[in-house]
Amino acid sequence: MKRKSASTLTLLFLSPGIAELLSSSAPPLEFFNPIGFLMLLALYGFGCILIREYRIRNDLDSSSILLLGMAYGIVEEGIAVKSFFNPAWQDIGILGEYGRFIGVNWVWSIGLTLYHAIISIAIPIAITELMYSDIAGERWIESRRRLNIILTMFLLDIFFINLALTGDYQPNILHYLFSIFVVYLLIKYSRRVRIKPLAISPGSKRSWLTGLIWMVLFYIIFFGFPNMNVPIVLEFLISLIFFYLGLRIFANLWNESLPVKTRMALALGPPSLFILLSPIFEFSMERSDNPAGMTLVGIAFTFIFLYIYLKKVKE
Repeated sequence: MKRKSASTLTLLFLSPGIAELLSSSAPPLEFFNPIGFLMLLALYGFGCILIREYRIRNDLDSSSILLLGMAYGIVEEGIAVKSFFNPAWQDIGILGEYGRFIGVNWVWSIGLTLYHAIISIAIPIAITELMYSDIAGERWIESRRRLNIILTMFLLDIFFINLALTGDYQPNILHYLFSIFVVYLLIKYSRRVRIKPLAISPGSKRSWLTGLIWMVLFYIIFFGFPNMNVPIVLEFLISLIFFYLGLRIFANLWNESLPVKTRMALALGPPSLFILLSPIFEFSMERSDNPAGMTLVGIAFTFIFLYIYLKKVKE
C-alpha cells in the first residue's frame, strides 16, 4: 500500500511538473501560487491518475493511454481553457489566424492535442510505471469511492477553469458539443485500437536522442513553419504525418521487447529539451510573464531525471 501511495503521488506531481513547470508554461512564481498549484494538480495529476486507472480496470492495451491522452488534451484545451477556439489566447500568436476556420485554431489544436497526449499524459505515466515496475500492472487506487472523488474534483476543476476564463472568450455551443463528441470517440476506441510501436534503436542514448529530436521537430512543425508562411495545406499534411509517427514512436514506452532503460531514456528525451532551454526561458526579453527561477527548475529536473534513470539502470 505504501508503494501504491508513493506511485500515485509521484504521478500526481510529475505530470504538472513536466507539462507546466519545466516547460515554462507556468514558471515558478505562477506554478507555486497556492490556488493555481492546486488547480494544476487536479487538472494534470488527477487526469493522469484517472486515465491510468481506467486502463488498468478495463484491461486495455497500453497504447490506449495515447488515445486517452488525446482525449485529455481536448478536455483541457477545448473545454476548460478554450484555446482551441480563442484566436486571442495568450500563447497562440500567429496560430490564432494561421489555419483558423469555422472558429477553430486547427494547427494549434492538432499540436496541443499531441503535446498533451505525449508530454502531459503518456510520459509521466510511463516514467512512474517504470519506476514502480513491480506494481505497474496493478490498481493504485483500490477504493471506488476514492476514485469517484478524484473524478468529481477533476470535473469541478474543468468547470471552474472554464468559468474563470469565460470573460476571455466564449465558443459557440457547437464547439463544445464537437469537443465532447471527439472525446467520447477517443474513449470508446481506446478499448479497440492498438497502436503498433515504430521500431527504434534499443540503445539508451539513441532512444533518448530520438525523444529529444522529436520534441525539437514538434516546435519546428507547429510553431516554426507557421511563422515561415509554409502553405497551410502542406502544414496540415506534415502535422498529421508527424502526429501519427509520434504516437507510434511513443507506443514504445510500453514495448516490453525493449530494455527498461531504453524505454526510460525515450520517456526522458522530450522533457530534456525543456531543461536545455530553461536558461533561455528565464532570460527571454519577449515574455509577458515572469520566468524568474526557470534555470533552477532546469537544474532541479536534471538531477531528478538522472536519479530516475540511474536508479533503473542499477536495477
